[in-house]
Amino acid sequence: MGEEINLAGAGGGEVKQEVGEEEEIEFEPTEDELVLHFLRPQLRGFAPRVAGAVVEADPCAAPPWELLERHGLLRRGHGYFFAARRRGKGAQARRTPEGGGGTWMHSGNREDRRSVTELGVVARWSMTRYCFYARDGAQGRRSTGWVMSEYEITDPRCYRRADDGEEDHYWVLCHVRRSTRKNVKPRSRRR
Repeated sequence: MGEEINLAGAGGGEVKQEVGEEEEIEFEPTEDELVLHFLRPQLRGFAPRVAGAVVEADPCAAPPWELLERHGLLRRGHGYFFAARRRGKGAQARRTPEGGGGTWMHSGNREDRRSVTELGVVARWSMTRYCFYARDGAQGRRSTGWVMSEYEITDPRCYRRADDGEEDHYWVLCHVRRSTRKNVKPRSRRR
């Protein structure tokens, strides 16, 4: 085990890095930090405070375990992703491509919230939860134990810089992880 470096001062909550044989980053920001220090700068065209902490990839492009493995996050068991969404789509099922094996299904009401920056600027945002359901032959679909929280800034003043035009797409920030509920059996990986 090596030396521990605390990166929390960079606006990332509990961000620690083990320096040694294998480097692993523990990244556990609050929802306010996700919205203010990562999603808001992404919408405005600026770099986040901790580079590489949030990956630019669509979480609906593959089943969650494949997505995390593709980005080297499977061992950690969760990951944060920036994804482009089309305007006007709202909360709906988010399907993986054919052969992807499942669908992210909306699993609750959209929760409207707000955060305040250090300068007193109020950013309105919402969070929507999804559960990943795998296709299960004749039985339809079954829960896999994977969940996604999708964060969207709903305040139009935060979408882009003043010099940008109207866009069809906007950014959301997604946290993909295994459910912490005890009664959900996680999907076993088959090889």
